[in-house]
Amino acid sequence: MLKRIEKYMKDRLDKVVFIELKKDAHIGDPKFEILKDIPIPMNINELVKPIKEGDTDYNLSLAGMARGMIFVIGLDCDFKYIQDYKKFLYAFDTQIEDYISYEGLKLAEEGKFYDALIYFKALITLDENNINGLYNCARCCQDIASASENKEKKKDFKREAIEILEIITEKYPDFSLAYYHLGFHYANQNLFKKAQLTWEKCLSLDIDEEKRKEILFQMKELKDQIQYEEGYTYILNNQPDLGIEKLLPLLEKYSDWWNLLFFVGLGYRQLGNIQEAINYLKKILTIKPTQVDTLNELGLCYASIYDFDKAEKYFRKALQFKENDSEILANLGMVYMESGKLDLAREVLEKSMQINPNDEITKQCIQKLNLM
Repeated sequence: MLKRIEKYMKDRLDKVVFIELKKDAHIGDPKFEILKDIPIPMNINELVKPIKEGDTDYNLSLAGMARGMIFVIGLDCDFKYIQDYKKFLYAFDTQIEDYISYEGLKLAEEGKFYDALIYFKALITLDENNINGLYNCARCCQDIASASENKEKKKDFKREAIEILEIITEKYPDFSLAYYHLGFHYANQNLFKKAQLTWEKCLSLDIDEEKRKEILFQMKELKDQIQYEEGYTYILNNQPDLGIEKLLPLLEKYSDWWNLLFFVGLGYRQLGNIQEAINYLKKILTIKPTQVDTLNELGLCYASIYDFDKAEKYFRKALQFKENDSEILANLGMVYMESGKLDLAREVLEKSMQINPNDEITKQCIQKLNLM
């Protein structure tokens, strides 16, 4: 957790310098003697500021050392002296986790999301089950992702936010805000059914009225998308009757939605209603004439009713746009075999095998061809 985003934060270590105390340095409390054996991180600004202000008698404070340790822990959870820093922090203040949480929230309110994230990341390094640390880490990751124009960075911080929120739902299944935010993430990933189920869980928990209304509005907006996802999931699970039942009503509103037409056509092919499947698939070609999956499906439809000339036509056309697709090549090879065009069959099947040596269908076709 949080490893993938550390690369965006390591440069902040430049704000820290490490000092070492002399062995004979006077430390008021024996429980802090550990400080003599480890490098102590200090924020550069805390060292420079008194010098700029002419304070030549400035003494290092334990609080400043604590802040430096929190900063380093939040930046690098694998740092060599993490366990020593943890020991010092809890000795310095038994309520150190509350302090870190407070400072992190203050930084977040000021819009300093990277610095806030460092504090919350330190908090869950001290206690991986700290709900304030987990939740606010996720929120900071979301805010950084939203503000970033770098696609890779945006993706990494979004993934981190989702991962943390999912961990929260496992550790704290009654924490409603995690489900609230996760629903939006899933919807943005086009996982509409997952978003619906997540929001329904949120609504079953304690959530404020404003967020409840927002969830209900979003679920209403996504109703058709959810129904579409339910439908195509049935078809992909080889339950075409249930899938078509879900999808057909949507065609009244979305008659030119090619993805919808595709799954209706696929469903009818699974049911053995080939002509109906062909009718829906051909509608797609009036919208997207070069849609390769549709051309391949039409080839399969015609092959299933032994119209090998039309099957060949659609497979060859699909290969015009995706010439190195091993699946389409294998399909064309089977059609050539059924048509008695054995040399052509061997040519395309061998090409398919070169592209994907592990394709079982191609292997079976070649074995069959060798017996012909």
